[in-house]
Amino acid sequence: MAFASMLSLQNPWWAAMAVWMIGQPPRGLLVERCAAQLVGTLLGAAIGAAIVLMGAQNPAASLVGLAVWIATCCGVANAMRHQRAYGAVLCGLTSAVIVSLTLGTQIDPWTFALARGADNLIGIGASLLVSMALGSPKSGPSIPDRARAVTADALDLVAAALGSPGMGKSAIERDFLLALATLEASAEDAAAGSLAGRRKLRDLNTLLAFLLDLIVMARAIRAREAPPSAPGHAATAHLRQMFLRAAVELRAGNGLDVRAIASAARALEAADPLMSPVIGEMRILLGRLADGYARLDAPEGQVVPRPTMAHPDVAGLRLAVVRGALAVFIAGGAWSMIDWDPLRYLVLGTCIFTVLFAAADEPVPAVRQVFIGGLCAAATALLWREGVVPNVASGWISLALAVPIVFAAAMVQAARGTAFVGLAFNMLFAVLARPVDLASGAPSVLVGIEAMLLSGIALSYVSYRWLIPMDVGRRRGRIRTSIRKEVAAISIRAATPMAERHLARLRFLVFSMAIRSRADVKAVDDALASLSLGHVLYRLGKIAISPSTSKIEADIIRKVLRLASAPIEDPEGIGRELRLLAAGAEMDEQTKWLLGLASRDLSSHPSSFVIPASRV
Repeated sequence: MAFASMLSLQNPWWAAMAVWMIGQPPRGLLVERCAAQLVGTLLGAAIGAAIVLMGAQNPAASLVGLAVWIATCCGVANAMRHQRAYGAVLCGLTSAVIVSLTLGTQIDPWTFALARGADNLIGIGASLLVSMALGSPKSGPSIPDRARAVTADALDLVAAALGSPGMGKSAIERDFLLALATLEASAEDAAAGSLAGRRKLRDLNTLLAFLLDLIVMARAIRAREAPPSAPGHAATAHLRQMFLRAAVELRAGNGLDVRAIASAARALEAADPLMSPVIGEMRILLGRLADGYARLDAPEGQVVPRPTMAHPDVAGLRLAVVRGALAVFIAGGAWSMIDWDPLRYLVLGTCIFTVLFAAADEPVPAVRQVFIGGLCAAATALLWREGVVPNVASGWISLALAVPIVFAAAMVQAARGTAFVGLAFNMLFAVLARPVDLASGAPSVLVGIEAMLLSGIALSYVSYRWLIPMDVGRRRGRIRTSIRKEVAAISIRAATPMAERHLARLRFLVFSMAIRSRADVKAVDDALASLSLGHVLYRLGKIAISPSTSKIEADIIRKVLRLASAPIEDPEGIGRELRLLAAGAEMDEQTKWLLGLASRDLSSHPSSFVIPASRV
């Protein structure tokens, strides 16, 4: 703020806003946040100035344009993750600042936009200088170290599935899936600011997809639990030992060697041919896993096709767009009808805090904290403008006196439970108190501005809480619907190359569900069952088009695929029907086993396969 004041910029307190928005993350993440801040600000400033000029003769047209643009930014932010979402947020936020503070005034929007860009550059530069000097260089273990630990856990998980029957194996699978989801989420931050890290991140995502499939293999193997007299029991025990040995070697830093596991798997396949589908796929998967791990552990990774593909929450994106448009239309409509100048701050507050939390799964508690911080900032700023500013000789003294207040709020922001209270206080205190500005003004004007900003925050809260509600439970419901639709798509395209693409999307959605499960045992179990069913349908599709498959068997498989492709009202009934098909038809034993696996998933997790009537 001091440097912006020295350059005589219009609103030097906006430079402080950039600092609070960026925060002080680890250095790599800081670089990406700064880049997102810069790009979002420049694009948002240009769009904002254009919107103002578009409605030079008709301000209502500019407010409509702002509502459409904020809605677009909300949708983009909702569909993106990490720093990409942050850039979209800054784009909408900057446009809102320019439109709300210049529309209907004599201020040139392009000059104001340039000043806003300059303020941001100063704030970005200050954040970089301080964080490079004092910030932590990394956010934890390197990506290869994290990958080594989670891969060893995966090998132990398969070994546990191959062991004797017992309780608790589902819990092991759930814990492992949650570990994968945590690793995927944290690796994005670990790779931030580094092109080499980004390349490693692509390899890591490929590795995680293979590990996720390994969980499905473990579930299928466990379904074949048999007494010691069953064929292949000794070979199964040997395979288990090979997995355990590979995990020990990997943790010791000796690399991932799957040759002994593959050899033991071939021996089990020969001893128990019924397990051929899952064992054969496991051997292929182990080879891919070893290659992927080698790329990840090498100095330079080779980019390969990713077996996990992003699948945006289309329903959530649509709701975010409608929410953003509706909130801004309400605020802008009030300003247009009443024509009271402080209402421009109602528009500003509504836009900022609606777009700011568009990407959040649980925005309501955060907006509630923002309102508390804003209320405290408004009261403090009023006292500052009336009690401090008239009694100091220069803006520099006022700025120096504000430092303890800003520092105290920064400490509040540093605590996880009150982060948005401190953030909102410092952002709004800088704008409302304007510590470097000694120009006097009527207290009633400041009170009106503060009331409208707080009303904008309240309107944002209403939109997230009641108007178009958003929370983790609703998002999980939409992801569950998307999972069911991907399972249906695999059934429809099971005999085509497109099935593999839908299987990749299914993996991504299962990851997304695990991230948002909050240790909900049933949510994770249902997601795993859906992925398991997807794999079974994918394999059945391959069997159906195989030249060695009889016409009767192929027709039965196609019937099964049709059953799984339609909206399912009675999963348990379909599960029973699959068991009858497997018992009564003349089919290969492997196909019967796959039908049994599908029946188990449908019967044990019926709620994960039923789409509510409103979502079909």
